[in-house]
Amino acid sequence: MRTIILTSILFLVSCSTEASLLNLNKSNLEVSPTTSEITVKDFKSHIGYLASDHLKGRAPGTIGDEMAKDYIVNFFNTVSQPAPRFVEVQEHYVPAKRTRNIKPEDRTVKTYNIIATLPGNDPVLKDEFIVIGGHYDSTANPKNDINNGADDNASGTSMVMELFEKYAKSNNHKRTLVFMLYGGEELGLLGSEYYVQNPTIDLSKIQLMVNLDMVGRLDNDRTLYLGGIPSATNFEKEINPFLENSDFNIVAYSTGTTQRDNLFSASDHWNFYKSEVPVIFFFTGIHDDYHTPRDEKELVNYEGLRDIADLADKVVGHFSDLNDRLVYTKFDDAERPSRWSQIKVSLGARPVYPTEKPEFKVAEITKDSPAFNAGVKKNDVIKKIGKFEINSMDNYLEALLSLKPGDSSTLTILRKNKEIILDISF
Repeated sequence: MRTIILTSILFLVSCSTEASLLNLNKSNLEVSPTTSEITVKDFKSHIGYLASDHLKGRAPGTIGDEMAKDYIVNFFNTVSQPAPRFVEVQEHYVPAKRTRNIKPEDRTVKTYNIIATLPGNDPVLKDEFIVIGGHYDSTANPKNDINNGADDNASGTSMVMELFEKYAKSNNHKRTLVFMLYGGEELGLLGSEYYVQNPTIDLSKIQLMVNLDMVGRLDNDRTLYLGGIPSATNFEKEINPFLENSDFNIVAYSTGTTQRDNLFSASDHWNFYKSEVPVIFFFTGIHDDYHTPRDEKELVNYEGLRDIADLADKVVGHFSDLNDRLVYTKFDDAERPSRWSQIKVSLGARPVYPTEKPEFKVAEITKDSPAFNAGVKKNDVIKKIGKFEINSMDNYLEALLSLKPGDSSTLTILRKNKEIILDISF
């Protein structure tokens, strides 16, 4: 066992074979045969398609979005037959690009939530649900390049699909399993937001929501981040045996004041958590290729994907068959992330995280952003914005909340152990 750190932590498609074949022809899909066992070969097949240049990215409203949707729907309908299943496609609209304070008139681009249900087999527990989800979209393409999003989030998408195939084949789960893949996550968790506002199941009967987002870059230390363990009473007690018997270096977190902890509100489980559903978030960490065209299939740790899927399988199986219901628990500081919606300016620099250090080390800078124009460089450590010391995400939030478009301030940075003060305009 590795170290475990626990901190405060319709438009309904009743998709027939004929409909699937129509989708197959429309997208020129080449679906490689997969097996009911979760294998490296199967992950390479899924990610090889979803993160290929053939789709030209999977941003909402693009042909790649349509092709990914058709691929996923075809898979849900055809694997592990004749196990009973129910497949739905939920259309919804999102903005063409990410924007703050989204208005109804901004939602002009169509995307999808894809939902596949495997009915439970227990006469009582079949009326309750385990949700296994992740987003299938990628960020929009930069000029003359493609964001294929192999880790973010073809990795999680493929894991949802592989778990579906395994459970459809065995068909021995007590609770009903609902597999969901969301469009529009990269625009602000909009797919899962739409789902919880327009659910196809009773949210109050969900035992657990398992979110798989960016699970493709397991590092040499086998660090696996798990968010949400404090979201249910006795959750830690129930899940610990699986963690202790794994060889992962488990880091578990909730909402909090560190950059790592703030990731809890940065993926689709957050909308379920706000709807009083216990959640768990599997994640292998941010990297330098995040949201760039460098996030390619060749960099995915496929053996790591299989190992994480084995752990997710154990978690899903346990909570599917557990007679007791998990009792939702709200974090003490769960409302804090909503303050981000009040920010009117953007720095344009992404920090390195997860990180154990209380610092803002720059991982990436957006071209022509305030940070870029001020002269901030990768690996600079931002020590202060104006009078605000930046040693936590809360301090960073307070600094940005104090600013509005057109304001000027200063950045105090540390570059190669030398302190530099830069002028910055927002």
